[in-house]
Amino acid sequence: MLLLFISFFKIKDNTFVREPPAKETQYLDWRVTSAEQEDQLLVLPYTTDSSLSDFTIKTTLPDLNSTSVLILRCRYNTITAKIDGGFVYASDFSSIAGIRTRVGKDICYMPLSKEYSNKEIEINIQLQNNKISKSSLTAIILSSRNTFVLEYLRQNLVLFITAILLIVCSGGSFVFFLLSYFTNKHRMSNVSKSLFYLGIISILTAAWGLCDTHIFSLFTEKVVLDGIITYTALILLALTFADYFVCLYGDNKAIRFINLFARLNVIFQFLVFVTGFKDLPETIYCTHMIFVFDVIYAVVMSIKNLIKYENSEKLLFNIGNLLFAIFVAGILILYIHNRDGAYSYFSVMAIIIYCTIQIAITVIKFIKTIKKQAALHEAEKFAYTDQLTKMDNRRAYSVFKKHVGTAPLSDDFNIIYFDLNGLKDTNDKLGHNAGDEFIIGATDIIKKVFYDAQLKCRMGGDEFLVVLKASKDILTKRLFYFDSLIENWHGKLVKNISIAYGYCSAADYDNPTFEALISKADEFMYKNKNDYYEKNGKPHRPSLM
Repeated sequence: MLLLFISFFKIKDNTFVREPPAKETQYLDWRVTSAEQEDQLLVLPYTTDSSLSDFTIKTTLPDLNSTSVLILRCRYNTITAKIDGGFVYASDFSSIAGIRTRVGKDICYMPLSKEYSNKEIEINIQLQNNKISKSSLTAIILSSRNTFVLEYLRQNLVLFITAILLIVCSGGSFVFFLLSYFTNKHRMSNVSKSLFYLGIISILTAAWGLCDTHIFSLFTEKVVLDGIITYTALILLALTFADYFVCLYGDNKAIRFINLFARLNVIFQFLVFVTGFKDLPETIYCTHMIFVFDVIYAVVMSIKNLIKYENSEKLLFNIGNLLFAIFVAGILILYIHNRDGAYSYFSVMAIIIYCTIQIAITVIKFIKTIKKQAALHEAEKFAYTDQLTKMDNRRAYSVFKKHVGTAPLSDDFNIIYFDLNGLKDTNDKLGHNAGDEFIIGATDIIKKVFYDAQLKCRMGGDEFLVVLKASKDILTKRLFYFDSLIENWHGKLVKNISIAYGYCSAADYDNPTFEALISKADEFMYKNKNDYYEKNGKPHRPSLM
């Protein structure tokens, strides 16, 4: 162990020292020619005057291999390349469903073969002119394709990890959304909706972050697909945030205006694009305006809620919203100042932190809601349950009676009314423990025989009511089974029990009411009870003297 410990600090291996392999990625010295300057050394990032969007860069290529590729990062309209005066590359016009577009045209992969080694290359670039910000040439890389892909993935590892975390966040959010949806009587409560929108926000942000940096196009070479996903995700993010704020702060005129603006923006962006009136990059400022409104609204509402402090969750919740709003405002400024900067990294990181905080807080609220609902359910159950017999009580009977109302009863609607014979005598002679055994024994049999009854309730001390939907044949069989169980019952304190009952069916009367059937069943029960006492030679209600 000591040797092992020392080896961590000082050890010399017996292998040969190998020279590190030369990097295949090369950054060449380029010279630029434009209307503003002539044959100057190119310094990146390079931006032309707003009125002059095209320029030429040239250099001498080194030794190339069969997989060499030249990568240019800029928002361009056209790119053409000549080697020894002959055209070797010309960018094509991008289109979506036949509609010309500049979406996704911010990276260019130019393949170069070995035959172009040590020759002069001249590239003409026409940049996009945008009202919000100028386009610029930010990077020129000569590399083998595989080396560039690996290096690019390594450089964007943080983005990959955050995108995966966002997808994990969305999965967790959707799981809790489903739990909230199926455990809440109102289904789509504000908690359920906020969890759902957080999941959508996480997915849209992950898609936007990955496609905005063109990681997918490294493998597919479909830069337009990356572009259209980027713009779609951004437009829907603005809309989803507006819907999310409704869940957080409720409905009011301000959020209604933002919501309407966000929905109209989706329609507007689609129509101006499919009609060819405007391209998506030219109208993206509308989406940015919605984000600005979202930020202002979040700041105002967070400050208002911070002033009226309610609990620690809401405090953390509103501080998170406030910080995120400030962060988004900074990202928008970064985007306008440098459209080709790393604002997407900040955006993805900000949203993953925000979503994590919001999901955590929402889950805490969800758990508290579940506990509250469980407590209310337990209280409700306690309120409608007889504590001794665990049957429904008189309050539950009143609710059932109200539910039935005066609606016509079906022919299979049956009422059975029970009354325990000799309960008072048992209490007086054997004690209340014996009386409780008597009651519990009787109710266990009732519950066992009429297990599928719509209502099984204790109406009073020794009176019980059962509402059963069944044919007369089934009812007769159930009562026969009931009599046999009563006859064979034996307890510890009470040797046997006797129960008087009366029953009637809706099929025996013309349009009977619920109360009328109960009255009839009660009448038949008392007749049965009188027969029992006459048979046993005991008065129905013995004197207290």
